[in-house]
Amino acid sequence: MQLGQLRNALRNMKDTTAQILAVDPHEAWSAKALLRESGSSTDDVSFPVLMDPSLTVSATYGVPFQMRVHTELSNRPATFIIDKQGVIQFAQRAETFSDRPSVDKVISVLKQLDE
Repeated sequence: MQLGQLRNALRNMKDTTAQILAVDPHEAWSAKALLRESGSSTDDVSFPVLMDPSLTVSATYGVPFQMRVHTELSNRPATFIIDKQGVIQFAQRAETFSDRPSVDKVISVLKQLDE
């Protein structure tokens, strides 16, 4: 839900070059199954999703398999805002599965970068 809300908010921002990239620590079939279970499909996703089953990207950003979600281990949800020079300008690594920055917070940080 958060990614969809963020996508919609970015569409409404004028003159932004911000882009969403989601990283999923599972195989593609698992992500597709999750979408189906939520009543969505891959057609509903309008941003790139990087499948990271080897946890290379997840480990780079410090979030590989650190949380039990339902019956399996998974990455802690995390949000990063990276500027055009590749420097992390905002990072929030969740303490719980629902611990995520608000869309308003993310948009606020993006607007500061656009100034």
